[in-house]
Amino acid sequence: MSRIGQEINKLRLQKGLSAKQLGRTLGVSESFILDIESGKKIISDDMIGRVSKALDFELGPIGLFASEDSNTVKYEGNVKNAAASAGAGRVPNTTVQPKVLQSQPVQEVWDDAFGNILKTVPVYDYKMDRLIEKKLLPIEKNKVEGFQKEKVFYLNIQDADMSGFRIFKGDRALCVLTGDIETDGIYFIEYNETRAVRQVKRLQADKLLLVSNKGTLVTETISTKNVKVIARLVKLEISL
Repeated sequence: MSRIGQEINKLRLQKGLSAKQLGRTLGVSESFILDIESGKKIISDDMIGRVSKALDFELGPIGLFASEDSNTVKYEGNVKNAAASAGAGRVPNTTVQPKVLQSQPVQEVWDDAFGNILKTVPVYDYKMDRLIEKKLLPIEKNKVEGFQKEKVFYLNIQDADMSGFRIFKGDRALCVLTGDIETDGIYFIEYNETRAVRQVKRLQADKLLLVSNKGTLVTETISTKNVKVIARLVKLEISL
């Protein structure tokens, strides 16, 4: 999930708007809004302006700014230097240029400061319409767990459809956004107007085999046109 996508999601929920309602205001589809928020689509400068107007907040490449937050710091300069000063027990106000631009929440300062070493990874349920929580994962060579950092998120498993694959309700899977079946594997998909986790195998160019196992193996053959691929599951966290 991109930083701008996180901010749009947060503001939309604060306004009490569904993705469908925001999409209607902007003249786009609900799926387009969800794809932007999840980082699957890259938002243009023009769309940033339109979203800012619809949500009554000015969005920028590094997130939102709040001038009335009582817990803010004012600065311009190298945030990494500020973080280094804070780590040495000093208030980060002498190692950056003292020119005041506008107030930025303290949490955003630290998010920016450590943005090159830690990635805030969002956690979603199957609807992906709200942020459940966040997890921090290390960034190595500009990647998280070997994948593009903007494309990773966690998915809470909501049913026992894949228990035969040792994927149980309540487990949490690290996922990578993708729009296609690149290799056979476990995928988070949408078909028959529902979202599910399935083992997916490509049979032909236009045919997929979907496999679930809830004590009994169930297979379905379906056209690629009828399946929306959302993400591939790459790692599982097991609840004990």
